[in-house]
Amino acid sequence: MAPLPSHPRAVIFDLDGTLVDAYAAIHESIGVVLEAFGRPPITRDETRRMVGHGLEVLVAKAVGEENVAEGVRLFRERYERVGLESTRLLPGAELVTRRLFEKGIRLAIASNKPARFTRPLLEAFGLASRFGFVAGPDDGFPPKPAPHMVFMALATLSVPAREAVFVGDMPIDVATARAAQLSIIALPSGSATRIELEACSPDAIVENLEELLPLLLAS
Repeated sequence: MAPLPSHPRAVIFDLDGTLVDAYAAIHESIGVVLEAFGRPPITRDETRRMVGHGLEVLVAKAVGEENVAEGVRLFRERYERVGLESTRLLPGAELVTRRLFEKGIRLAIASNKPARFTRPLLEAFGLASRFGFVAGPDDGFPPKPAPHMVFMALATLSVPAREAVFVGDMPIDVATARAAQLSIIALPSGSATRIELEACSPDAIVENLEELLPLLLAS
C-alpha cells in the first residue's frame, strides 16, 4: 500500500461495478448465449461474479473457448438492444464525476467493457464530456490487468502516474493499477466483496462513490 497523492490531477475509473450497474443487461445477454448453446441458465449473481475480464473471457467461461466467436456475436447483438435501457448509474456517480471535473481533475475510463458499449452509455447519462479518455479492449488495447489502457490515458491527459489515482471494484483493477504504478482506491460495489478487495491491499477502500471526494479533494 502507498499514500494517495495529496492533490491528484487525474482519476481513471473502471466502469461496470464502479460507475454503473450494467449487470441486468449483461445477464440478459449472456443468457441468450447460454440458451443458444443449450447450456443451463445462470443466476444474475453468478453473472456478476463472472464479469470484469473482458467479453471474450466471459463468453468462454459460459460456453467454452470453442464457442467464443459465435457467443460474442450473439452477446453483442442482444446487448446493443438492451444495454442502454437496462444500465443504471451507481449512486454518487453523477455527483462525484461532476465535482471532480469542476475542480479541474482530469477523468478517464479504462474498462474491459468494449468501448463501443461504454461511449453510448456515457453519452446517455450526460457524462461523456467529463472524460478526456475512454477506452476498452476493442480499441486495440490488451485487457486489464495489462496496463496499456492506463498508460495511454495518462499520456492523453498529460498527467504522470504519481499524480493520478485509479478507482475500481475488482482485484483485477488493483493489479492494473499496480502494473501502471498508480495509487488505487477500491470499492465493493461490483463483482468483488470487501474481503476479496482487502486481500489485494489497495491503497484505500471506500464503501461508496461519495466517500471518494474527501480523499480526492483533500485540501
